[in-house]
Amino acid sequence: MGLRNGSLVCDYCSNTVFVFESFQIAWAAKDSSDPQAGFSYTTQTWQDIDDGENKGCNWCDILWGEIPVWYQHRKKKELPMPEETFKITVRFEKRNSEDNIVLRIIVEDDWPPTYQVQCNPDDHAAAFVPGRMLVWQVASPRAFKLALDCLAQCTLHHHCPKPRETSLPTRVIDCSNPERPRLVLTKGMQGFYTALSYVWGEPQPHSVCIANLSTYLESIDILLLPKTIRDAIVCTHNLNLRYLWADTLCILQDSDEDKQREIPQMCDIYRDAYVTIIAASSQKVSEGFLHDRRRPVETLLPFWCPDGKLGTISVDESESADPSNEPVNNRAWCFQERLLSTRTLVYASHTLQYQCQAAMNDIGDIWNYLPSKKLGELRLPDMMVSRTPCSTLSSEDVQALLEAWEGVLSDYTQRAVSYPSDSLVAISGIAQLFQHWWGSNNRYIAGLWERNLSTDLLWCRSRPSNGSLVTGQYLAPSWSWAATIGCVDAGSNKKAGNIIWDVQSCEATPVSDNHPLGQVKGGRLIVRAIVRDVTWDPAEPELFELKRPCTSVTKTRELDGAGSLPAPAPAPVVVDTAIGMGLMVEEDQINDVNLPNAKLTPASPAEHADIQVCNSEQGETGSKPINIGHSFIANLFSKLVPCLVRRKNAHATENTSTKRPAATTRQTTGNDTDVNDIRAKAMTSQNHPTNTAIVVASTKKSNAIGVECIDSGREPDHSESTNLARTRRSSEVTAPSKGRERHIGYVYFDYHSAGVEADKGKAVIVSSDKVENPGHLMGLIVVPAGSVTGEFRRVGLFHVDAKFYEDEEAPY
Repeated sequence: MGLRNGSLVCDYCSNTVFVFESFQIAWAAKDSSDPQAGFSYTTQTWQDIDDGENKGCNWCDILWGEIPVWYQHRKKKELPMPEETFKITVRFEKRNSEDNIVLRIIVEDDWPPTYQVQCNPDDHAAAFVPGRMLVWQVASPRAFKLALDCLAQCTLHHHCPKPRETSLPTRVIDCSNPERPRLVLTKGMQGFYTALSYVWGEPQPHSVCIANLSTYLESIDILLLPKTIRDAIVCTHNLNLRYLWADTLCILQDSDEDKQREIPQMCDIYRDAYVTIIAASSQKVSEGFLHDRRRPVETLLPFWCPDGKLGTISVDESESADPSNEPVNNRAWCFQERLLSTRTLVYASHTLQYQCQAAMNDIGDIWNYLPSKKLGELRLPDMMVSRTPCSTLSSEDVQALLEAWEGVLSDYTQRAVSYPSDSLVAISGIAQLFQHWWGSNNRYIAGLWERNLSTDLLWCRSRPSNGSLVTGQYLAPSWSWAATIGCVDAGSNKKAGNIIWDVQSCEATPVSDNHPLGQVKGGRLIVRAIVRDVTWDPAEPELFELKRPCTSVTKTRELDGAGSLPAPAPAPVVVDTAIGMGLMVEEDQINDVNLPNAKLTPASPAEHADIQVCNSEQGETGSKPINIGHSFIANLFSKLVPCLVRRKNAHATENTSTKRPAATTRQTTGNDTDVNDIRAKAMTSQNHPTNTAIVVASTKKSNAIGVECIDSGREPDHSESTNLARTRRSSEVTAPSKGRERHIGYVYFDYHSAGVEADKGKAVIVSSDKVENPGHLMGLIVVPAGSVTGEFRRVGLFHVDAKFYEDEEAPY
């Protein structure tokens, strides 16, 4: 059996598949919607295929690999019999776009392996096959030419911001002589420059510092620099650019003052760079990135062009490289460096790639990869490409920004950070860009956005077992995702349709006034909410309600129709309780509603409830009811609110006024629609109103949330509050006796169970579901923070679904 068609295939294959007419049938299938289209034929015997593979026939080699796989799956045997033949269908197909053509080889109409199709740019096939062979020599003159071609095409044809001379960063590296680079103090100079993104992976003893700055301004010994920095200098020079910015040589590594000044400039440094060089494949700075990649295994086949010319293609069954495996895409600092960059050259493990807002492809290849959710492929919305934000954001713009931030958190929190205290710092450049688009009406607070605060607080760890609680170091308020380490899922907040609690204020104190979006040293969140005592098994996700009267309920008086106060009522009992870090929670007023045909026993839960949102300036007359449905009433309140409608302790007999305590100035969120009170009206078993206010505060350098039940019926005296704080302790929830707890839902912890260090706490209700399931509740689980009286911390997120089976212990 001889070889023909340039010694690529045997005589049999050349006279069947690779005849011009047969090949054109297979080629035309790419434009057909018929799944049966293509060229079909019967192979030679298995023995002949084996002989052809041994003699070097590339087509027999492909069949020799695919037929046994089909045989083992369908025939349950290792190899075919020597005399067996097989039906093979050959067809070309378009994949994802016009620019990606693949070869499909179907064995017995059943097994359809797919091969990428590529060719050299100077081959006859290049006029018809868009795919190009990988450039594996990434430091070759051809590679740099292709990179420059990508940059030129982007400038001419893409909607990306055009390169422009800009103010250079404080210090840059002059690469005009790659053998003798030097540091330059720019002092307002204008020009173009590259920026470098890479993994340190190890110490860099020859970084710039106060002692060697003057020396580096004259020249830098190239041999002292690690390979990645040297490669970046060479790369910058070959891209016909003079200046390079690299953190190790452009930020004084032994000066906290310089870091506090330069790190807040990272957003502008990477956005204004002409191009960012990403050393994606290097695990440490000494490895470099301009070395040759592994040469691809090429399976060459004849290609009959429609114009009658014979060319050559290369087919490869392997999928494109997974960017999530690149070292640079597992480091937190590198995330914003890529995402903020307008144009990037990515030195990946297999080739050199070009990425911008409009393109993502291997250099020399006109096929654009479709962006995915894999690490390293996230893009910002097209609207954010503009350097000038809109004066007024449309609803579509708002939604795009919200979804983009969700994607940012998902990608960023999967990455590793060497120092946990850098969690907010390493994303501050992206936060700065979002702040630029949101404008002054949306504050960034320790990783959350005020406009969407209630739903932003409903984050959870997608892999809690990998989450960790950092001890001995303050990272962020416990209600911020930055307080623990692990992957964040912000998508669960999409179910938050009705915001039940009321955010009174939210603050975070930055470590440095020069970097307000960076590291924080304290925070405080104050809300008014419904709270329940709950318990859980640390090893399981089930959440149980403690079936006992709520000791934190106090009695108050209700406004009459004219908005005036009725006669004084007996004084309520004041109980210290704690909930959360930097959170104030008030269980607001529960008023009587006279419903017809109501038959309630003393232990009955509320059968009806409306949530009313009132503006404090309008009082009761300004109330606007929000109907949240019978399902919410019968199912939700039957599970979570019975404690709010119990009578106060019979021994509480003191009288008090009904004046509310002074509340911290409320910060409005987008979900709260400028309201100051949330009032839930319900019929109680004893026909008496109740009201509980819970304050959750945070202290600096504490991972706790402080919550305290305050008498809502009178203004607390400051000295009295101080004495109470000294004399009372937050009573931990004691384990209920058998039959005193009820399974109501599930809890998703922020870190592994050992970090929670508790099996009981409080559930703070944040929201109910959208219209399709208003009985579904979401909220925060908080526990006492330890020895600090009145301080709590968030430990997880809970879900309660009111659609349950007849078994009342089942949550669904």
